[in-house]
Amino acid sequence: MARYAKNLRKRIQNKGHKVGFCVICGDKGSLSKDHVPPKGCNNLNDVEIMALLPSENSAKVGTTSQGGTHYRTLCGECNNTRLGIYYDPALIDLSNAITALALGAKRQKVALPQTIYPFIKPQRIARAVVGHVLAGLAVEETNQGLLSSPISDSLRSYFLDETAGFPENLEIYYWLYPSRRQVLIKNVGKSLINSAGKKEVVFGHIFKFLPLGFWLVFNGTNQESDLVKPLIKDKRMALDGVDQVEVDLHRVPPLDFPEEPKGNEFIALNSDYAAHTRDKI
Repeated sequence: MARYAKNLRKRIQNKGHKVGFCVICGDKGSLSKDHVPPKGCNNLNDVEIMALLPSENSAKVGTTSQGGTHYRTLCGECNNTRLGIYYDPALIDLSNAITALALGAKRQKVALPQTIYPFIKPQRIARAVVGHVLAGLAVEETNQGLLSSPISDSLRSYFLDETAGFPENLEIYYWLYPSRRQVLIKNVGKSLINSAGKKEVVFGHIFKFLPLGFWLVFNGTNQESDLVKPLIKDKRMALDGVDQVEVDLHRVPPLDFPEEPKGNEFIALNSDYAAHTRDKI
């Protein structure tokens, strides 16, 4: 069963005012457009951004975003320096290294290894993911200043302090996502069955783009570890610490994972903070 907010046909805002509050650091001033994901990650096509709704209520027309998915929500320091210089390059390198393999896995037309183990800098990639998640679907927040919540406060503090370890109250998971359809869902709750057979609800953010999906989980654990893996094994790893990650090219979760409920699961989300894109035709 899925539960959705009212006002299902509301258009997603992505342009916003040129002056306002940065949704990461809170400074008020000129705002810049943040590409979500970064424009080095196969994100330069014109797209339509649409609210993520039940199929029978899906809007026929979305908000056009030229040159990729972007939101005017960040100051120049957070967007161009912190993301653009410090953190995005690590995410872009990983994305470029596996995009062709992800598409090959989807088409099943080439022989691929079962698993690859690229070297990455987990703390830089995690900060890039966190920064773009905070920036996306946040245009209205630029008018009123930072909205405080336990998960947002933890993510902002982590992003802004390059010496900080990954928050103890959060986990970040990843998996291969061989689709050009981008998905961003913030503040989503999903029921899962834990190892003891009891139902628990996990809360967090979902961010998917070719070639990877990410799930930020707050105060909970993801029980589907056979499908997804933790991005950061050592939360105290230094910013430039290097680790290998495992990417399974054959056992790929369904493209609608994890936002589509299965069986007796349910999803609770607000349509103002849940969007997907399609290439503009």
